[in-house]
Amino acid sequence: MSVVVKNKLTTVLDIPGAGLMFAVAEQKTVDSISSALSAAIQAGHLEVVSQEATYVVTVEEDAQTVFYLPFPWPGPDEVNLTVGGLVQVFGTDWSVDAATNQFEWLDEEVELKAGDILVFVGRWSS
Repeated sequence: MSVVVKNKLTTVLDIPGAGLMFAVAEQKTVDSISSALSAAIQAGHLEVVSQEATYVVTVEEDAQTVFYLPFPWPGPDEVNLTVGGLVQVFGTDWSVDAATNQFEWLDEEVELKAGDILVFVGRWSS
């Protein structure tokens, strides 16, 4: 998976533990989104400029929590899920049952509504 992110701050941005340092307005291509990188995106410090591959799932009913994946599940290290532009945490916000190729929305504080768009970014085989 290839994601291009850009520093939105007016100062240098250091992503702890990731070995990534961004100058003001600097863009970098990363192979995956770590927890620290995800936190910087969610905080508005980094902007996702482009991403390698995506699949979109649209929520059909209010409060829907179980969905079929539109691709074969490659594992949590290969896929990120964004909802409303925010990167979600695998195992906390969502999980996957590899046997059924279904994913489940776990975040009880965020109720999905009909029409919400779930965007998967990652590497998978067809």
